[in-house]
Amino acid sequence: MPQQDYVKAARPAPRTRKKANAPKPVPKLLIAAVLLLLAVFGYFLWHISHRPGAEQLAAEAAAAQPAKTEVLDELPQKPSKEPYTYIEELETKEVQVKADELESKKPATMYCGAFKTLDAAQQTKAKIAFAGLTASIKESSGKYRVVIGPYASRRQAQNDKNLLKRQKVADCWIPL
Repeated sequence: MPQQDYVKAARPAPRTRKKANAPKPVPKLLIAAVLLLLAVFGYFLWHISHRPGAEQLAAEAAAAQPAKTEVLDELPQKPSKEPYTYIEELETKEVQVKADELESKKPATMYCGAFKTLDAAQQTKAKIAFAGLTASIKESSGKYRVVIGPYASRRQAQNDKNLLKRQKVADCWIPL
């Protein structure tokens, strides 16, 4: 049995090259339309310039233009005194600013949860204790709230809130 060359048999047939696109015909209708529009526009301009009284209007416009340039050359006189006194007012003005420090200095309390059962509140209190803070549980209308504080300032409460958040212990909030 003769050997067959399978490599040559597996080659695909060569592709036929596409013919280059033939140049498109020049759009004669479009060129004719553009030339017609240009002719109409040229006639319109010629008609405007050759209408009755056009020369008289052009002469009046030329005579009026130098009169406008004479007005533009004159400048108003410089005032002897500055009419505005805002610069002097700004130099002597004092601005009173209320700082937010007074608000941040008031005592703050941080709430770390409200639970239906005492066991859940005690578990949250224990997690907070492992983070290094002391919490208390307050009961009101059948719910148990885990409360930290009072703090001397809101800034200290915010620092402890960030500490608990970083350690993923509890998501607390500080009422305004």
